Amino acid sequence: MSLAAPRVRLNLPQAFVVSYLVWLLPGLVRWLTGFNVATRVVAYGAAWSFILFVLALAAIANVYRVLSARRCSFVFAASVSVLSTIPVVALAYVVDMLITKADPSLSCILMLEQTATLGTALATSLADGIGICLLLAAVVFLPVFARAHQERLRELELVQRDADLLRVRAHLEPHFVLNSLNAVAGMLEEEPAQARELLAALGDLFRDAVRCRATHRVADEIEWLRRYVMIHELRHPDMLRASWEVDEDCLDLECPALILQPLVENAVKHGALRGGGHLVVRSSCKGGVLAFTVEDDGPELGGPRDGGQGLSIVRRRLALEELPESAFELVREAGRTIARVCLPVRAHHA
Repeated sequence: MSLAAPRVRLNLPQAFVVSYLVWLLPGLVRWLTGFNVATRVVAYGAAWSFILFVLALAAIANVYRVLSARRCSFVFAASVSVLSTIPVVALAYVVDMLITKADPSLSCILMLEQTATLGTALATSLADGIGICLLLAAVVFLPVFARAHQERLRELELVQRDADLLRVRAHLEPHFVLNSLNAVAGMLEEEPAQARELLAALGDLFRDAVRCRATHRVADEIEWLRRYVMIHELRHPDMLRASWEVDEDCLDLECPALILQPLVENAVKHGALRGGGHLVVRSSCKGGVLAFTVEDDGPELGGPRDGGQGLSIVRRRLALEELPESAFELVREAGRTIARVCLPVRAHHA
């Protein structure tokens, strides 16, 4: 892990309780199960271990704080912090040996028999020092590492989600721009004044699209769609009429930005302009569900309409919001084609 050490507060009280109990447990088990271990020796061992782990964790805390402030890597800071306990362990065992010389009935080195040699004691203290280092590394830094790893995974998920959103926008915006410019080109010779008006409307629309975030208010979505539909109405003044049935209670709720634009585009191009010319956009919120419907009175659903890029964009956009496939449906009801999007009700946070 090459990133700088996470500047988090080490949970030292929890680490102390866990490490102290784990270290003291073998001696307590031996005492409770009837081994020949005096109670005063167990009490001495408990007090000695208490001081040992307090000093060791204090060393870890101070070394880690200094190294993290210097932006050292997490592995380096954790490793040096744990290794800093070795002098503490060595000092504790020296003190224990001195106490044992003064009172041979006491010893904390795994409660060795009094006939143990100095070499055995030194080897045991070395093994204990390594064991204490590994124990403290586990109880102090593994939780920190796990939290840092989880945070990194969440960051990667957010980055991936943003990248997916950018890919969706990259498909959506050129698709819309190309069709809009074709509309202007078709009006330049016959209706130049109307073409200029259309270009001005396109400029406003593109400006809003560039500023658009991943989500915005329903009111922003509807306003954007009104401008978009107005461009088509300018191009086809006698062929297209739009109706807007928007529940005012929905206006301040949150929705994915431009989620309805591909649906409205399909309804205009493949529906209304090929049928009676009537487009209806509705929004409502009931029972915790924000529902959008886009209706047209065009012909039956066909291959090009059902398999177009716009619908795949909508489905992908909903997938990025982790919504089920049932959140979107395209059906034919009572001679009208209806595209319906159902979202959970969420308040918008600016």
